[in-house]
Amino acid sequence: MPAPYLLILAHSRSGSTFLVELVRGMAGVASLAEFFHRDPKSTVADFTEEALAPYGSHAALAEAAITDPLATLAFRDKVDGVSLFVVKVLGQQLRDDRARRILIDNAAGVVVLRRNPFSSWVSRALVDHSKTWTNAGTGKFLVTYDEAFFIRRARGYSTQIRDFLRLVTESGKPFVSISYSDLLALGTPTTLWKFLRAEMPSLPDLRLDPTWKPRVVRQDERLPIDRIDNRNDALASLERLGLGYLVENTDTDDLERLLSALAKKPQGSALDRFISATSRRLGRSAKK
Repeated sequence: MPAPYLLILAHSRSGSTFLVELVRGMAGVASLAEFFHRDPKSTVADFTEEALAPYGSHAALAEAAITDPLATLAFRDKVDGVSLFVVKVLGQQLRDDRARRILIDNAAGVVVLRRNPFSSWVSRALVDHSKTWTNAGTGKFLVTYDEAFFIRRARGYSTQIRDFLRLVTESGKPFVSISYSDLLALGTPTTLWKFLRAEMPSLPDLRLDPTWKPRVVRQDERLPIDRIDNRNDALASLERLGLGYLVENTDTDDLERLLSALAKKPQGSALDRFISATSRRLGRSAKK
């Protein structure tokens, strides 16, 4: 029998890499990272060569997964010494409800991870500007708030989580829905695993790997609002949208309420939006 897998469903910039790293801190855990990404930039996945052998590329694997996602995980039969695999699916990956449902139904457990969409948007804008995916060394950068860009991204993030929650609820599979704030509060591999097993007893009983060290370290500790150069514009926009509470960097929210607020059309003329979008693309450095 192949080792079981834990399925993580999340949107981008939600802290899913941090979640995977904490789970990987338990002995016998192998991370497949963003297994169904067509062109992953990360090099931290385990058993990549074995997984890709039947397909030749990540894009071919992702395409095959739409028809039979379990077949892409068949390589686990040939892997020894692993007690649990971690498979992550982000909202923009494997966009097929049937395939996602198959993964959910056959998982040892499912975790749905969400994050404050304003925090996620700032993190993404910072990545676009600094070209640094893990926010490492981004402390010198500021980004320009753009209402239309924020609404589009935030609506996408929130819709993805709503869709994931619908699928796992329909499946009847035991799952855990947590926020990035919850994840930070749990903080360590052992504490997180104890929490997950209490909610999903079908997960294997694992112990901390004494050799574990996180492979990704977050280095930009500023609050999201402090990473924006036109701070007052951002605050006014969020208040106008009824989303001022997002500035506090909290994750708890009613998704339907959030999506209703994000359905509002952004303010400003076409020229204003063009200027704002151009400024965002060019970006600005906080260093003068």
